[in-house]
Amino acid sequence: MNLEHSSYLWLLLVIPCYLVYSCISYRGASTWLYRFAHVRKRPLSYAVSTLFFSLALAATIFALAEPKVQYTRVVFNRSGIEVAIGIDVSKSMLAEDEAIPEEGKKLFAIPNRLNRARYCALNIITALRGERAGVFVFASKGVPIVPLTTDYGYCRYILKHVNDATITIPGSDLSQAIMTGISLFEGSPGKTVKAVILISDGEDISDDKSPVYEAAQRAAAQGIAIYTVGIGMGQNVLIPIRDSQGNVDGYYLDEDGSYLRTRLEQDTLKSISDMTGGSYFRAHDERGDDGIVEAILKRARTIEYTKTTEPAWYPLSPLLLCAAFLFLILGILVGR
Repeated sequence: MNLEHSSYLWLLLVIPCYLVYSCISYRGASTWLYRFAHVRKRPLSYAVSTLFFSLALAATIFALAEPKVQYTRVVFNRSGIEVAIGIDVSKSMLAEDEAIPEEGKKLFAIPNRLNRARYCALNIITALRGERAGVFVFASKGVPIVPLTTDYGYCRYILKHVNDATITIPGSDLSQAIMTGISLFEGSPGKTVKAVILISDGEDISDDKSPVYEAAQRAAAQGIAIYTVGIGMGQNVLIPIRDSQGNVDGYYLDEDGSYLRTRLEQDTLKSISDMTGGSYFRAHDERGDDGIVEAILKRARTIEYTKTTEPAWYPLSPLLLCAAFLFLILGILVGR
């Protein structure tokens, strides 16, 4: 036990003084009661009442000293979580079928999928508290750009500067995206909770989804959960070409010369999440960004090695004040 303010204990000297005064008071009261009414005051009830009042006084004084007892508590260790955030930077992410919240418009003027993905990633980084985070981009290949780190300021700086110049190859390969996310965890401790967040419209360069699902199964085998965030609308939209001034200068064409159209492929993203124990979110859902972090934390809390023990102090003052109040009430009742 530890006393925060042990100097208050000298007040305990008041209790013997109170007991002496109570004895003198009892003798005087008994004498006068017998002299005028020929009734003797009951000593037992007075003694018990005095005892309760003394205990109330002692409990109050000990409460002022703020005693604390040490115990070992189990805490959730968020530093044992690692998150790899992947942003789709293929041509389809230039489609302008996403709305950016007002606070995001200060950073990104053009409301395309890429900027919405960047804004989503920034919100995820902001919601982290001690987790290690890495960032990568992907199109037909995945490119790690920030290794796992707790330097969130650097992560935010990189995310703000992922621009159209980063996009070089049309089409995205989700299997490569998953493998790139897995590669960020190489060399990290085995006893950590690993999660990959893929922010994409779900379109893949191949109609054969087996490589994507094989990569997802590989992630699941390593205990890595994949959380997917759908960007865009579920309808065919054109992909604008903007000049250096930001004006629309036409639209991307397909190989046969027709306008290139893109849409959100939710089924693929949902399948990836389901296979790895993750969850699927829509970027424009209210509190969707916070929901991703909450889902990761919820899963992490079920894993034993994210829990650590640490010494803690439990304050006894509230209990002592409650006891003092109880003793006071009992003293009054017994005295009556």
